[in-house]
Amino acid sequence: MAPTYRMPNPLRLRAQATVAEIHDALCAARCSAELAGMETDEFVVRELLLAVVAQIDRAATAVRCL
Repeated sequence: MAPTYRMPNPLRLRAQATVAEIHDALCAARCSAELAGMETDEFVVRELLLAVVAQIDRAATAVRCL
């Protein structure tokens, strides 16, 4: 009996590529927010950027779970 070969599912591959692209964008946004936080001395701005980083981390975790 010959082994069977399953063709890749294009919808699944497209969904995986979309998740990877969203994850990459979130990582870039996180790095940008961290760099912006390092360049300012204002407390309020730094706290807001830390909140943004936390939300980006939450979104990245949710994307990884898809």
